[in-house]
Amino acid sequence: MRIGINATFLNSRPTGIGNFTTDIARRLCDLGDDVVVFSSQSVGNCKTVKTPLSMEGSERFINNLRRFFYINSLLPLLIRREGIDVLYCPILEFPFVPISGVLVVSLHDLHPLYFPEQFGLSAQYFRCSLKALSYMSKRIIVPSEFVKRELLRVCTLDDKKIRVVYNGYNEGLYTYGIVERGLCESELSIDRPYILFVGSLFEYKNVKTLVSAFLRIKDRIPHMLVVIGKKALAQRGLVTDDRIRYLDYVDLDLLPLYYSCADVYVHPSFFEGFGITLLEAMACGVPVISSRGGSLPEVGGDAAIYFNPYRDDELAEILLRVLSDKALRSEMVDKGLENVKRFSWDRAASEIQEICEEACRKG
Repeated sequence: MRIGINATFLNSRPTGIGNFTTDIARRLCDLGDDVVVFSSQSVGNCKTVKTPLSMEGSERFINNLRRFFYINSLLPLLIRREGIDVLYCPILEFPFVPISGVLVVSLHDLHPLYFPEQFGLSAQYFRCSLKALSYMSKRIIVPSEFVKRELLRVCTLDDKKIRVVYNGYNEGLYTYGIVERGLCESELSIDRPYILFVGSLFEYKNVKTLVSAFLRIKDRIPHMLVVIGKKALAQRGLVTDDRIRYLDYVDLDLLPLYYSCADVYVHPSFFEGFGITLLEAMACGVPVISSRGGSLPEVGGDAAIYFNPYRDDELAEILLRVLSDKALRSEMVDKGLENVKRFSWDRAASEIQEICEEACRKG
């Protein structure tokens, strides 16, 4: 079986879904599969069919338009030329025209459906892609039982085509260890203890509730709030304060240090299809406070403390409790380190491989 991976969207500064794609592709190659990646970026030891730089990424409309035409014109020809048996699409971007192999697609969440104003024209494309899923794809992979239930609720799909494959995290990068405060100060230039958030700054991420909760209690704690995410995605501006630091992008190799040096990680989203950053924080030995949005309790298990994403006062109270209770933080760290054992990219890649084989065999 020869697997093709449509990674035409990848760029040189991957976040979220980009990291998911590169991690899965590398591990599929390590499993011994014959894998071809269609991308402008090289991925591990996989054979790469280079695609134009002018269509990578997702923030520029013209790049997305070029990629749409490429996927529906040149990509099917390349699939035939490379003898691809299964085309795996790590995001909801796939050919709307027939291809020589079978199609397997990952759907990570339904954000463009629930928050269309935050995604512009991409929300309409998302809707069209959802409709095409039922007759174009042989299998649909989702990262949580929550997303599967939501997908079946909004679409007419055969539930036998939908497979749940939990995401993993980079176990070699995010590891638990003792980090000296001096290292945090010298490497990160942060001279106070801090509360951390990592993720895009779309409104559904609900950073405003985290900021509001922090401002409620900042005079009672010595901490800063550090927010790592693309500021350009914050549609209504960001609250400024001398104790809040916004970082637009952090190099992947440095991100584990930001986690490890934090006193607590907070994920306030209204809705998530999975929530890899919870695992990254837990793996680094950081207590996690999370909203109950979407799949987050499914991912965090009993290791996180949860709050109503619409209640900044509830979050403020939990923050005070966690930051002031050393025994509680230690218990949360232990539970987090145990919880992350449930998740692995190796396991995810192996399950995706099995799904591709099944799709190829049974159709």
